Amino acid sequence: MFQELSSIRMRRQRLGIKQNKLAELSGVSQSLIAKLEKARLEPSYSVAVKIFRALDSLEHKQEKKCKDIVNKKIVIVNKNDKVEKALLLMKKHSIDQMPIFSGEHCIGSISEALIFNKMLETDRKKLFAMRVEDVMKEPFPIVNSEMPVSIILPMLKIEDAVLVSKNRKIVGIITKSDVI
Repeated sequence: MFQELSSIRMRRQRLGIKQNKLAELSGVSQSLIAKLEKARLEPSYSVAVKIFRALDSLEHKQEKKCKDIVNKKIVIVNKNDKVEKALLLMKKHSIDQMPIFSGEHCIGSISEALIFNKMLETDRKKLFAMRVEDVMKEPFPIVNSEMPVSIILPMLKIEDAVLVSKNRKIVGIITKSDVI
């Protein structure tokens, strides 16, 4: 996605930094930043990339990280558990989805929506007696706890949740309601 050169000044001011600081972080001169902000110069592609990367980096430093909003009380279900157990756990904990584990590894996910759709296709009693492994969908994406929240927002448009890891261990879950 291309960014407008005219956004440099606004973004810099919103971050509360001076032109010389942006120049230092970008590896360019302060006078070049001033000329760009006054639309007196068309930079090369590589110079524009340096400036926008510096701005992006500063903006991400100030924003919340996944570790700041993660729900550490993660409710899981084992791959061999019955669908009925998964549904009862979701109801008990007032959640809409949960990861499915095999040992310490997340191998899939299940949600009320998935169970509802499966119920339309098969007998309810038969469905509730099935193992979650037989009806699960793909696992939730796993992100690092230090990742900026803005990075996971597009993921949550298409995923029910995102699992959060620290040192290769799942430490929690983030859903749309956690972001809101």
